[in-house]
Amino acid sequence: MASESGGYVVLGGGIAGVTCAETLSILCPEERILLITSSNLIKAVTNLQKITKTLEVFDVKEKPHSVLENRFPNIKVIHGSIVNINPELKEVSLSDNSTIGYSSLCVCTGGTPKLINKENTYVLGIRDTESVKVFQEKLQNASRIAVVGNGGIATELV
Repeated sequence: MASESGGYVVLGGGIAGVTCAETLSILCPEERILLITSSNLIKAVTNLQKITKTLEVFDVKEKPHSVLENRFPNIKVIHGSIVNINPELKEVSLSDNSTIGYSSLCVCTGGTPKLINKENTYVLGIRDTESVKVFQEKLQNASRIAVVGNGGIATELV
């Protein structure tokens, strides 16, 4: 039996998870939405500007989860680490031994960069604000760097 439950449970406090929870809150204001995140801060979209029909520009800010809960009263943010998802019981188990029941589950846990050599401490993958901070620290003492990749982050970095 779940210790807590929601109609929708969203896993992940990044841009995708927060946007998913916000959208569900707007579309289903009568539903209880639980957002589970392992971070004390959530990532929120600010300064959204529509450029074309399919192109938008925005900034990402880290904010306390209370900002999201105050803006959307049917969203509750739960701080915890996920250890198991049981689709048969429709439950998510957290590291503190609590379980969260759900009717619908949205998995927004982000991606993992593909590194060319994970064992080498000088090879870094940049994916989020935390990995950028690590990169900035390493960059201070670097005399040269090589950028591998041609995605948006690599292009901006170069």
